[in-house]
Amino acid sequence: MSGEPPPDTTPPSETEKLPEMTHYVVGLLRRAPERPPITEDEAERIQEGHLAHLARLKAAGDLLIYGPFEEDTDLRGILIFPTASLDRARELSDTDPAVTHGRLAVSLYTWNAQAGLRIGPPPPVSSDEEPDPD
Repeated sequence: MSGEPPPDTTPPSETEKLPEMTHYVVGLLRRAPERPPITEDEAERIQEGHLAHLARLKAAGDLLIYGPFEEDTDLRGILIFPTASLDRARELSDTDPAVTHGRLAVSLYTWNAQAGLRIGPPPPVSSDEEPDPD
């Protein structure tokens, strides 16, 4: 006998089969419930500030990805922060001009996703494939 314990033949649990996970914070942007009335020019100025704010966060590495939803509902867009800190994500999202002017509200959630998450462009659709009409 070699004195070594026999190899573990216990099958891995379902949790052990999962890939390594990392914490992120997901922000859901919604139309603020009590939006103050503003002019079209003011709305455009706030929207420009909102988009510039998001671009700055992304360039600084404080925002992984962001974008609007196509459907015209109260749910307006999504933000994915590369942090597990709800406080840090709140600090970053609360300085968005659309939030500070009461146009949008943000709900934040801790999200566990596969470690090393990479977002790239979708694969091109070949010319013989029909786009999904929905």
